[in-house]
Amino acid sequence: MSEISQKQNNKELVKKEDKKSKIERVREGLADTDNNSVRFFDLEPKIEEFIDLEEKKGLATKEKERKQELVSELAIAYGLKNGFWVASLSYRRNQSFLDIARRDFIKEYDCKTSIELMLADRIIGSYWRSMRLDATLNRIIEKEDGGYTFDDLKVNIIRELSKGLESASRQLNANILLLKELKQPKLNVKVNTNTAFIGQNQQFNAGKPSETTKDEINDPE
Repeated sequence: MSEISQKQNNKELVKKEDKKSKIERVREGLADTDNNSVRFFDLEPKIEEFIDLEEKKGLATKEKERKQELVSELAIAYGLKNGFWVASLSYRRNQSFLDIARRDFIKEYDCKTSIELMLADRIIGSYWRSMRLDATLNRIIEKEDGGYTFDDLKVNIIRELSKGLESASRQLNANILLLKELKQPKLNVKVNTNTAFIGQNQQFNAGKPSETTKDEINDPE
């Protein structure tokens, strides 16, 4: 192989490695996680396309639209990691609260696994729904001047809102309890088989059993 060909091959390898590092950088940024075991190889072509568009100067109108389309698609794909779905629960003006609440909750409970992140999303979602229903319910029941007025329509609305609030509160409490249960440290029980054998709801000494014990164990009844 000529020296020129070797240099060209080296440049291609460097370029390829550089592209891989950029792909990894974008992936980690979208996932917003330190868990490097997360891999979505099926998204790699789209990440490459996004990088190419990001680095290109003077994008055409269609290229700008495609870039924005890729950003949305990749953000959705990593929605469990970056909190996209929680932020989408309400209008833009409320998304900052949802995002901050989720990040604070995940940090406080050290949520890392997929099921922990799913529960965190459900907890924030149930909390948000219950608070919004509660606020709406209170405003319907009580006027700003402290007065009360009721009619059949208002009573029916209050009844339906109360049902929704009760459901959201149950879901919130259930998911909090489930997450706390998952975060409980595992109980490690070490059994020395040279000294004991543990059966179902029973414990037997491994030493030589007495005659009574033999009879009890061998009794077919």
